[in-house]
Amino acid sequence: MNDFNAARDIPILLGAFFVLTAAIGMVRFPDLYSRLHASSKLITLGSAGIFIGVGLEFAQTEALTRLAAVLLFQFLTTPLSAYLIAQAAYLRGLAPLLEGPDEWNALGKAALLDRRLEELQGSAED
Repeated sequence: MNDFNAARDIPILLGAFFVLTAAIGMVRFPDLYSRLHASSKLITLGSAGIFIGVGLEFAQTEALTRLAAVLLFQFLTTPLSAYLIAQAAYLRGLAPLLEGPDEWNALGKAALLDRRLEELQGSAED
């Protein structure tokens, strides 16, 4: 049985914690937008920790290069794909679930922007 290696095991444990948090967020969050946020951000962080731990375990140049390439690809594509999914859902008319405290008055600003957009669309049709 292998001993505990802090340099290898701590990043893997942190990555597993982020993945577990993302799974809990997917179950607990109410709408697509918040679930998408949990899955894209936390899975990326979790996989980064796991990849770093695995890379430290292998300690071979070829393995580290491949893991770095996969990690870079994931860091570049995951936020972009999450943005495109959210944009497609919004354009299809899926409204976010807006409830709870609005500490920064963001919902009020969104409602004003929606009304202004409707006014502009209405004047363009005339």
